[in-house]
Amino acid sequence: MRMIERTTVFKRDFRHEMKGRHRHLLESDLRKIIEALANDKPLEPRHRDHALTGN
Repeated sequence: MRMIERTTVFKRDFRHEMKGRHRHLLESDLRKIIEALANDKPLEPRHRDHALTGN
């Protein structure tokens, strides 16, 4: 199991995002993702790395 460190920058960004329109889903979704990463489990397909698009 990996150790998760919440940096000051992460805490500040998280507080900022909790004021946004996705606040009702953010904490539960993020908790699932962090637990999977900490336990070296594969992520759900919708959370996998993907190529970025745009200019």
